[in-house]
Amino acid sequence: MNLIEEYEAGLLTYQEFQQFIWGCGQRLINDVGLDKFIFYLNAEEGEFYEQE
Repeated sequence: MNLIEEYEAGLLTYQEFQQFIWGCGQRLINDVGLDKFIFYLNAEEGEFYEQE
């Protein structure tokens, strides 16, 4: 399970998520894709990514 999946599942708080995402870099981008990674970099607390 990657960082974004952990956040979406409610296993991390928003503050924990924001602290960890900045250090994830290329590996997380490869896992979830650039668009989803950028979305979460810019997301506010309570926003979730919904796949179409």
